[in-house]
Amino acid sequence: MNIPGYKVERLLGRGASAKVYLAQQLNLGRDVALKVLSSEFSTSQDYIKRFIREAKIIAALSHPNIVAVYDIGLVENACYIAMEYHPGGDLNSRLKEGLDLDEKLDLFKQIATGLHFAHQKGYVHRDIKPANILFSHDNRAVLSDFGIARAIEVN
Repeated sequence: MNIPGYKVERLLGRGASAKVYLAQQLNLGRDVALKVLSSEFSTSQDYIKRFIREAKIIAALSHPNIVAVYDIGLVENACYIAMEYHPGGDLNSRLKEGLDLDEKLDLFKQIATGLHFAHQKGYVHRDIKPANILFSHDNRAVLSDFGIARAIEVN
């Protein structure tokens, strides 16, 4: 895969419609999570619109417990989102290792704080699961994958 400005290093994971790679953003020399729409969906305008909508939703949610978006683009039918990379793995891995009560309570508080912020901004995540909760280098819980998020009316 060749996306100008990025050096793809390895596959981190895959979902129903996209793959996520560890990549280096060359102009800034930082690691990013590069989410790339799968080739079977990259010719569908509906999927591309949804993918771009996801990036715009996340970009509107600047919060320590929500993954940050750095860039979006479409290159040779490869639609991508460059996001903050979190090397601490996901909640699936942490659950296998085991969490004590204090860790569970802290994790719950962090996730709730991120969700509350998103709701205040008018969005509901709709896909909270262990694979979509990542951990930063300092063990901060970070919500990811707003692919099926929806706007809600905020009074």
